[in-house]
Amino acid sequence: MSELTLQQANALINEVLKQARSKNMPPIAVAVLDSGAHLKALQREDGVSFLRVQIAQAKAWGALGMGTNSAQIAQRYTQDELQRGFITALNTMSGGQVIPLPGGVLVKNAAGEIVAAVGAAGGVSTDDEECVLAAIQAIGFES
Repeated sequence: MSELTLQQANALINEVLKQARSKNMPPIAVAVLDSGAHLKALQREDGVSFLRVQIAQAKAWGALGMGTNSAQIAQRYTQDELQRGFITALNTMSGGQVIPLPGGVLVKNAAGEIVAAVGAAGGVSTDDEECVLAAIQAIGFES
């Protein structure tokens, strides 16, 4: 498994921010976690609320923990009462580190190995996710 470098993490963040600005989104926070869910890089734009940092990290953390993008976690949450209970329990077990909203995306290398996850928060969650997906592709990774 290859490790995501700090340079690559910063490039991902810069591209997410570029995408967000092109969409005229409100200020956002972007977190990149390595494959072990350790914070690799983080930026928060001027004017973004302080909780967006934690939300961005939780979206990425949940994606890594569940091995799927946070949009799928959100979809699962809305399936039925049993799934809602599971996601709620998972969030409780993890100390609130799972946010069942789009915006947390796995980053894979050319071999399909998960090397990181990126989480964005501050806009509408689907817009956050679109920016992250576009950034991953622009930098040359897969999602």
